[in-house]
Amino acid sequence: MRFYFHLFYAMLSCINKIYQSVETMRFNKNKYLKDMEQTDVERIRSEQISIAFRQAFASIFPLFLGALIISILYWDTSLSPYVNVWFVVINITLIWRLWLLIQHKKHPKKYSDLVWEYYFKVVMYISALLWGLSAFFLFQSDDITDQFAIIFIISGISSVASGTLASMFGLSVVFLSFLIAPLFMVMVLHGGLEYQMMGFLVAAYYILLVNASRRIHLNILSALKSKILHEKAAEALALSEEQFETIFKEAPAGIFYYNKDLIVIESNVEMMQILQITRDEMIGLDLKKLPDRSLYDAIFEPISGNKGYYEGSYVTMIHNLQLWITLRTSPIYNAKREIIGGVALVTDITERIQAEEKIKHQAYYDALTDIPNRILLKDRLAQSLAHYRRSKNIVAVMFLDLDHFKSINDSLGHHVGDALLIETAKRLKKICREGDTVSRLGGDEFVILLNELGNDPHIAATKVESVAEKIHEALGSAFDVGLSDTITTSSSIGIAMVTSEIQTADDLLKFADTAMYQAKKEGRNTTRFYQEKMDQWIKHRLFLENALRHAIKNNELELYYQPVIEIATKRIIGAEALLRWNHPELGIVMPDEMITIAEESGLIVPIGEWVLREACRQFVSWRAKNLSQTHIDRIAVNVSAIQFKQNNFVDNVIRIVAETGIMPSMLELELTESTVIDKLDTVIEKMNRLRAAGINLSMDDFGTGYSSLAYLKKLPFTTLKIDRSFVRDIMSDEDDAALVETILSMASIFKFDVIAEGVETIEQFKFLEDHGCQYFQGYLCSKPVQVKYFEELLTHDVQKCTTQSAKNSLQRTSALSI
Repeated sequence: MRFYFHLFYAMLSCINKIYQSVETMRFNKNKYLKDMEQTDVERIRSEQISIAFRQAFASIFPLFLGALIISILYWDTSLSPYVNVWFVVINITLIWRLWLLIQHKKHPKKYSDLVWEYYFKVVMYISALLWGLSAFFLFQSDDITDQFAIIFIISGISSVASGTLASMFGLSVVFLSFLIAPLFMVMVLHGGLEYQMMGFLVAAYYILLVNASRRIHLNILSALKSKILHEKAAEALALSEEQFETIFKEAPAGIFYYNKDLIVIESNVEMMQILQITRDEMIGLDLKKLPDRSLYDAIFEPISGNKGYYEGSYVTMIHNLQLWITLRTSPIYNAKREIIGGVALVTDITERIQAEEKIKHQAYYDALTDIPNRILLKDRLAQSLAHYRRSKNIVAVMFLDLDHFKSINDSLGHHVGDALLIETAKRLKKICREGDTVSRLGGDEFVILLNELGNDPHIAATKVESVAEKIHEALGSAFDVGLSDTITTSSSIGIAMVTSEIQTADDLLKFADTAMYQAKKEGRNTTRFYQEKMDQWIKHRLFLENALRHAIKNNELELYYQPVIEIATKRIIGAEALLRWNHPELGIVMPDEMITIAEESGLIVPIGEWVLREACRQFVSWRAKNLSQTHIDRIAVNVSAIQFKQNNFVDNVIRIVAETGIMPSMLELELTESTVIDKLDTVIEKMNRLRAAGINLSMDDFGTGYSSLAYLKKLPFTTLKIDRSFVRDIMSDEDDAALVETILSMASIFKFDVIAEGVETIEQFKFLEDHGCQYFQGYLCSKPVQVKYFEELLTHDVQKCTTQSAKNSLQRTSALSI
């Protein structure tokens, strides 16, 4: 017991110091009072004291009742004499408090506010200490009901005190501390695990109460301040009717008033402009007769004394305009506080909603063909597999690739390739049923999800094969893509049918992809079902994987660099490092295939570190050589999602930066959306560490995913890279142009740098320049090139990079970008 009292005394000393610090900063640092005059501050303090006195009346009887219950429950314990003494002292304190409260109520001017405050604190401190001491009775009874009675009573007093004493926050903190600290000590030091855990819950409860008391305290201060300001503003408000009228008329939001019969009696110009009607049409409008009833509830709420709110679509009555609006309504009172009508504030959010819908649509649908993309496909495939597990109704995935599409795209131009893809999507949609899904993964790769194929595998396979034959026939017909002559193509199709309940969407897509490559290997324009033993394909993949394991030490990996151009100066200010693999037998291995193998095998981690180290080393070398009059000041390196998820990723990056000597601010890591949307808290922590180290971060392929905008405010990116799929058609597709404009405007608001990828024409360049884009990459200046050719770019007048001659001079060194 003596140990408890010593520990209690030490905690009281700490609590008192806390109170002193709270009181010291009470006025001179309170944001709610910093702009108040001294007389107003004193008045508020007086009001706080008065509130505390008034609130204290209600707790006297409950405190007496609680003390009585404790004294009865612990009457026959070993501490019975102490309990009796405690009960008597508690009642003396209550009588003292009651007398003090009555005196303040009858003679509030008898003493100054400081004296009243002092008396009140003394009696409340003593009361809190006495009630806190009751915690030492807790384990003097073996009856758990008695124990919980004390816990319940102390908790109840604490809860009430956090509110009733909140007007004097310092007092509230000390009161709660005196009250709860003994209970915490007794429970924690009792020795039982259950009570120790409850003790920490009590500590958490204390923190919550202090926080709640603080919020109430701030609300009280705010209310008192508002009361004073309201009184001061009453006279000024009466003189400001003309100013109010001006504000009402010129407000950037629509405002209108209506009476209790829901008849519009006044409106500002903005409201009439939103509805595109005249004042004569607006004034006298009967809101009860609106054909679109979606606004009615929000409009009627003020008549009942409530506020109304609506956000959504609305069709106007007079011109049938389809709008998206937010409507906020509030009641209007007369001098007698009688409701006489309502006021409505209307904001036209049509443009914002349309932009959001467009971006959301872009997240789930392919921008070129307007059919589902990979994200939506995987979602639907997962649902189909879940249905299969319940019903055994077979699902099939068809992976389709257009044969020789790259040759068509390269020889006839991207616009022809795009037209071919669009027409392909249309033909596939006509073949498939309504419940199936035709999607485009990218490039010339299409995936078709076939549902409801029945429970018999043989019948299901026959149905799928029939669909494949129809596809071959449809795609074998001539395509009219705007040329003088039509073109023809064919397709290779891989099919994977679900055969196990444990198969996932990724499994089926992988199997169908494997079967499609097998179809290509066997002559194209054919269909192959996935089989577990596709030796040739597996051997090829294993061969590449084994070769890739030795690529670094055999010096087979090489970095190409594509310039980043500042649009304002038309000068090279940086470069993006892109990985190439020069296999001694196979030659250049396609980057997509190499990266896929590296990610699947785990080799992407050491390869990624090599790329980062080599890019940093090369950049430092360029800076040391002083190759151009205006030094390049950034080097961008792509980071794989698998690489980023490594626990030591940030440490490795910081280590490589230190070892190579590159300035952290000149390194930019490019992350795709798929890299950052998983385990957001961990991602943000890693990104913040990189930013704290001075390293810049850019979101690659921005605009191709739904979550970009949702997470943009949370993720500390410095740069956005507009995906080439949007830039490509900005001069011919109004939707892409509007989307790029939206991204640039949003980036300006959030103060992001923007790099546009895939700029190939002067017209695209001028569009980006006119709309405030800072940087670009693309064939207009240069394809990705080897080190020596990039250095040639740096030593020449890079402003000429937008001319055809510069493009031609780099043609021989070009390579495809990853």
